Amino acid sequence: MLLRVAGRRLALVLAVSLLLLAACGGDDDGSGGTATSEPDPSADAGAGEFPASVEHRYGTTELSEAPERIVTLGFSDQDAVLAFGVAPVAVTDWYGEYEHATWPWAQDELGDAEPVVLNQGAFTGMQDFDYETIAELEPDLIIGLYTGMTQEEYDTLSVIAPTVASSPDYPEYGMPWQETTRMVGQILGQAGRAEELIAEIDQQFADAAAAHPEFEGVEMVVAEQFEPGSSFARSATDPRTVFMTQLGFVLPADIAELAGDLDGAPISDELMTQLDRELLIWNVGHDDTLREQIEAKPLYDQLQVVQDGRVLFIEDPLVSGALTWSTVLSLPYALEELVPQLAEVVAG
Repeated sequence: MLLRVAGRRLALVLAVSLLLLAACGGDDDGSGGTATSEPDPSADAGAGEFPASVEHRYGTTELSEAPERIVTLGFSDQDAVLAFGVAPVAVTDWYGEYEHATWPWAQDELGDAEPVVLNQGAFTGMQDFDYETIAELEPDLIIGLYTGMTQEEYDTLSVIAPTVASSPDYPEYGMPWQETTRMVGQILGQAGRAEELIAEIDQQFADAAAAHPEFEGVEMVVAEQFEPGSSFARSATDPRTVFMTQLGFVLPADIAELAGDLDGAPISDELMTQLDRELLIWNVGHDDTLREQIEAKPLYDQLQVVQDGRVLFIEDPLVSGALTWSTVLSLPYALEELVPQLAEVVAG
C-alpha cells in the first residue's frame, strides 16, 4: 500500500472534488485520468486493438490506446482481466486470504505481478470505494463489473479515470460470466479473444451436460447460511445458480420469483420446507461450522430431499470458492470438481 501523508491526502481529495465540479457528464471519452508516471510493467494490455469501447449501464467508455494501469473494483473482476494476459495494478479483496487477493486458479495468469489489494481483509458484503487510494494509483482504466456501483459512484470514479460499470441488461451482481468476459474483452481491445474464451468454457459445460443427461430438468436450489434462523436461496441470475442451470438443472419458479432481481432470498427456518426439491446444494466452504448448524435445524431431517440422500454440501473452500466466483478462470476447476459430486448425489 502506498505511503500516505496528510498533505498528499488533502491534495488528492481537493483534486478529485475540483474535477467532479468540472465534470460535465457521466460518460467517458477516454481523454481524462491517464497516468503521469511510468507505466507498471506488470500491466500489459497485450495484443489489444485500439481504439476500443464498451457500453454499460451508465453510458459508453472509450479508450484511444491500451491501458497500462488498470484498477479492478468488482469482487471478482481481476479474474476476467487476468484471463486476457493483463495484470491490474490494483484489485479488490473479496474473501479467501490469498496473496494479492488471487485464488489458485488465477495465480499462473498473475505471474510475478504484485497488485495493490483494496479493501483487504475488510469484506462486509458491501462495496467501499476508497477514492483517494484509487486516485493515488493513477489508473488509466477502472473496471467495476461485479459491484453495485451507483451513478454517483460512477461519476466520481470517472473523474479519476475512464470507468466501466456493469451491463444494464442484468441486475447488480447478476451479470453472467459470459457477459463479464465479453465486456472486459471489448474494453481491452480483445473482443475476438473474449468470444474464444466463452466458447471454450461453454463447450465444457455442454460436454458435461451431455455426459450426464440425468441432470436435465432436475429441480434444485443452491442454498447458503449467513444468519442464524434462516437459509439463503440463490436467485436465477446468481452465478452459483447459473452454474447449475447451465448443466441442465432447473431452479423452481417459486424460488426464482421469491428472489426476484436480487442475488437471493432469505428463508426462515420455519419455512425451510421451501427448500425441499429434487436436489439441495449447500455452498458452505467459507465456514467449516455451517454444516453442523444446518443439519441441526428443526425441520432439516423432515425434508424429503434429505431423507432421499440428494443433498450436496460443498465444503471444500477452494471448490466452494470456484463456484462462488464463477469466472472465466474459476469455472473449469469448478466443473472438474463438482460434476462428479453432482452425478453421485443425483444418482441417490
